[in-house]
Amino acid sequence: MSPSGCEESAGSAAQLDALVDLVVERLSLARDVAAAKYGSGDPIDDPIREQRVLRSAGCALNVTPVGHRTGMQFFQDQIEASKVIQRGLYHRWQRHPEEIPAANPDLAADVRPKLDRITAQIIQQLKCMDEMPSFKPGDVADLIDRVSAAVPDRQLPRLHRHAAAFAMRSLSAGV
Repeated sequence: MSPSGCEESAGSAAQLDALVDLVVERLSLARDVAAAKYGSGDPIDDPIREQRVLRSAGCALNVTPVGHRTGMQFFQDQIEASKVIQRGLYHRWQRHPEEIPAANPDLAADVRPKLDRITAQIIQQLKCMDEMPSFKPGDVADLIDRVSAAVPDRQLPRLHRHAAAFAMRSLSAGV
């Protein structure tokens, strides 16, 4: 690993793989976010928090070689993909209250620090890329498979597939 934190010989395929792993990890936390918000009665949309995350990412992306606009859209897609899963779970839990998680994680103390760590890792990964990668149809299918394997809620697989595709839409031009 170089002093910059980047793999010396990281090729675009390896970099894309690492980015996909981080997206999958972030999406796997959407259930915890939904459970915390549902249990506390908080709304899914949190514009103040979302703007804070985007502002922070924007500042960091100003010093990366990747396209700032595409990078910002990528982060917006991550937030929206998480909300796709949260909305689907809210809807499911309203129809099936027996499936509401018994224990709700603390959003501020337990879940957000994990999301912040992943955001920092995504920014680091983007700093290692010379340009934003572009997804091809096979790559999106691979991402969907990875999310389906990583996300613990097997009751809503179509929802997770949709969220995975949404998370990568800014990198999927023409797909």
